[in-house]
Amino acid sequence: MKYFAFLLLPALSFASAWIKEEGQFFLSPSFNYYRAKDFYDKKGNKLPIGCTFEKREVQLYGEYGLTKKTTAIFKLPYAELKCGTDRNSGFGDLELGLIRQIKKGEDYSFSFYGNAIVPMGYSIRDNPRLGYGRLGLEGGLLYGRSGKFGFFDSGVGYRYYFGYPSSQIRSYATAAINLTENIQFLTTLDLQIGLGDGKRKQIGNNVLLEPDYKLAQVYVGPRIMLGNVSLVATYQQVFFGRNTGAGKGFNLSLWWSF
Repeated sequence: MKYFAFLLLPALSFASAWIKEEGQFFLSPSFNYYRAKDFYDKKGNKLPIGCTFEKREVQLYGEYGLTKKTTAIFKLPYAELKCGTDRNSGFGDLELGLIRQIKKGEDYSFSFYGNAIVPMGYSIRDNPRLGYGRLGLEGGLLYGRSGKFGFFDSGVGYRYYFGYPSSQIRSYATAAINLTENIQFLTTLDLQIGLGDGKRKQIGNNVLLEPDYKLAQVYVGPRIMLGNVSLVATYQQVFFGRNTGAGKGFNLSLWWSF
């Protein structure tokens, strides 16, 4: 059996171009399930892992309006991983950051963000691994637009790790179409590109840390809006990759503004 650390795909992030009003909270507990029997090698060929990799993750994401133009954000995941007889569980990386609005119009918002990535004490020698186990920083730009038909939200950022992992370009684009007054259909495209500026590191007989990876995945599903609470269910599918898992899954989340 042979499998790789790059199978640990992150759950969809929430940070958007729209900031919270001063003193307003947003909380989103979510559950993510991901499963893969194959992986993409460095040339993009799909090959068997040698076991069925499964990830069950509970995540809490939150925002708080610090000022009229600044929102504080955090994200903390807890995951259970298994592949064959190997199992691992624990907290992943805590993310703490800020969104700062640059410009706002009647139907659009343009912002920038910055995050710190802090590992929560797990070991990179565990199989499967919960994360890179290194401090990181991420920053980028966010743009959103809304109207009577729904909304569009997007972002692009650069992530840097202090240590062996390569830096990454990370981007997303979400489109929401209003089907009824209380139901939207969501589609999110998530793209990640490892820049290959780190070193390939062997940390065990079966586990490698790859400096270069590429990932493209899509999320689709409904959002049911009930006042200041929304229920969201999406299907997740990886459709392109290099040095990453070729899997699929689903996400269930609650969005609560107060």
